[in-house]
Amino acid sequence: MTTVKLHQTKHPDEGAAKTYDGLIGIEAQKLELADHLLGVLDPDRVARWEKKHHPRGLPLARRLEGRPPLAILAGEVGCGKTALATSVATPIARLLDGRVVTLETPSDIRGGGLVGELSARVTAAFDEARTIVGKDGRGILVIDEGDDLGTSRAQMQAHHEDRAGLNVLIKQIDGLARERTRLAVILVTNRLAALDPALVRRAHVLRFERPGAEARRALFEKLLEGHDCEATALDELVRVSERQPPFTYSDLVHRGLQKSLLSAMRRDRPFSVTELGEAIGRLEPTPLIEDAGV
Repeated sequence: MTTVKLHQTKHPDEGAAKTYDGLIGIEAQKLELADHLLGVLDPDRVARWEKKHHPRGLPLARRLEGRPPLAILAGEVGCGKTALATSVATPIARLLDGRVVTLETPSDIRGGGLVGELSARVTAAFDEARTIVGKDGRGILVIDEGDDLGTSRAQMQAHHEDRAGLNVLIKQIDGLARERTRLAVILVTNRLAALDPALVRRAHVLRFERPGAEARRALFEKLLEGHDCEATALDELVRVSERQPPFTYSDLVHRGLQKSLLSAMRRDRPFSVTELGEAIGRLEPTPLIEDAGV
């Protein structure tokens, strides 16, 4: 019998809350994903709202029912997709005043390439997720690097095992929709155009982009909380971080800020916003993904 070990995190979780709160510049995606997940994990939400505010009924509300269990987070690297997917269950759990478990597929979900192994492992992952969540629980199954499983059947390199695995993935998504199981699926990908159209049609798709000037300013304001920083210094950070291709959030936080902090520690002197700007000025942005469909 094929088994797949899913990584479990029970929410609310303090670490996840810190990660979620630290995701700056993607507030719209946070809100949209939360609304979608609440529709899956709390299927009576629409009916309660309708009864409270439209006791005579609101036929339009039917359009909010039966949300697909699958959400696809698609876009550039370093923009917070995976961090959001693995942390969003904490604010959802707090809104529901209950527990939500996040289940992450392992990096070796494809297995060793044996005939029929991919299909068996996809099935096993969903079966394990159903078992863990149970009849009365709530869960989110996170599939990172989702194009490994959802590659379009039209692509020449998609051989029989890939096609079979994709068919099983679609079948499992359809099964969740029919069962109305309180189990949502988040698939994370950097290459939306590589995914099979049949899978994308079954999903609520959220796109992520590299931060523009306004988003970068909000990021710097958040990062520099508690540090005396004048508006002109923020303006300079926004200016020096204007590049083509644009920086990712990860570029600015992990390669820019952390580098300048470590430099200050190494030299045994206070952190300087000026040095942060200089560190960013020396950075080269992460190359863009060659994917015209994203």
